[in-house]
Amino acid sequence: MILSAEIILPVSYSPIFNAAILIENGKIRDIGIKDEIINRYRSHELMEFKDAALIPGLINLHAHLELTALKGRIFNKDTELMHWILRLVDEKKATSAEVLSSGSEKGITEAISTGTTTISDISTNGESLYKLKKTGIRGIVYKELLNFDDTKALCCWKKAIEDIESLRKDETALLSIGISPHSPYSVSPRLLGLIQGYAEKEDLKLTMHVSESREEIKFISEDKGPIKDIYLKRFKWDKYKRQVFGDCKSPVEYLEKEGLLSPEFLLVHGVHLNNDDIKRLARKGVPVVHCPRSNVFIGVGVAPFYNLISEGITVGLGTDSCASNYSLNMWDEMRFAYLLHNRINDKKITAEDIIMAATINGAKALGLDDKTGTIEIGKEADIIAVRFPKRDTDIYPVRKQAPSEPHKTCNPLKDEFSNGVYRDLLLHTVPNDIIMTMVAGKVIYQKELKDVN
Repeated sequence: MILSAEIILPVSYSPIFNAAILIENGKIRDIGIKDEIINRYRSHELMEFKDAALIPGLINLHAHLELTALKGRIFNKDTELMHWILRLVDEKKATSAEVLSSGSEKGITEAISTGTTTISDISTNGESLYKLKKTGIRGIVYKELLNFDDTKALCCWKKAIEDIESLRKDETALLSIGISPHSPYSVSPRLLGLIQGYAEKEDLKLTMHVSESREEIKFISEDKGPIKDIYLKRFKWDKYKRQVFGDCKSPVEYLEKEGLLSPEFLLVHGVHLNNDDIKRLARKGVPVVHCPRSNVFIGVGVAPFYNLISEGITVGLGTDSCASNYSLNMWDEMRFAYLLHNRINDKKITAEDIIMAATINGAKALGLDDKTGTIEIGKEADIIAVRFPKRDTDIYPVRKQAPSEPHKTCNPLKDEFSNGVYRDLLLHTVPNDIIMTMVAGKVIYQKELKDVN
């Protein structure tokens, strides 16, 4: 199969104008100027996308698909994350399994139709694995665990490991299972140790909500605040002992002490990371997921995106759930992140930074950068076709200056052509502009031809 478009945005090198991609057995076999590719491989079917760009599929590093049905039902009237979480728990319990299941399917459909080709989902029961499997999307489903009572850790883990091993029987080349200890304040040290030992032995990915709120910092560093109050008052649990966190001044310091920090550990949120935390993450090679809309929606603050990438930390993007967001559309997330951090950091954040966060950085964070995240020969064909916004004049007057050697790596941040294309797509792309979504060479979403031209 050959895909052609006005522009290919590989991410790892400068765009190519009037270009084409050869795909064989689900992988990218050649890239170049359209006429040359077509003449070289005459026997292959051609899919042509006019007035469009071909770019790497988007990677959503943090979602809770099972909460899609709760969209618009929970608003954070207070300033404390824990009160929002407790309302979320109550709303979820009051919602039928059928409604939650239907919501998951709607969430997956929205993600795919807006260009997501890889999704990292946290699930309480793992059901999303089977729903994702039907669509052909790539991803990781993390089994979520919560239990802060060390005396119940072994019992909790025995049940969890049965579920995890059952889910792993249904893993595919595209979908795998990971584990998500919910947070440092909701998973006991003993349970964390059991999870870590199993994950290391079985080579499974871990992800955790870390440093999301000031309440979390206060609980871990000072042994006080709303989280402790909730344990004592709502759950009537007085077995908590201060030695859990010792002298640790932050969740990241605690996790380092427990031996969890590594490139296999995906840290989510990181809103309240201090300078020492950031240096620890950089030293350990820990990737971070930035969820800007959710953080603002709930009111926990703004993560130090610029400081993280300045330290060389791999930062990707996630939508979080529709319980704390209004869509699973990664274009909405990217646009919000760009406008927010461009203003906060005095225009130091570029459109390329954001799109890289949603593509190659996401792939690196999941250890999938040998398969996806860029359009390069040898990688699997996770590609989306995006229609350009309609304009009265030529959008890219320098487009014919695209490189004649598309396989050579260069720095798109310094390329005038790249700057204009990436910025225009980032600011103006809407759901109707996504023409096609492909994973490993298989089209999993495509608009009707009458809607495209």
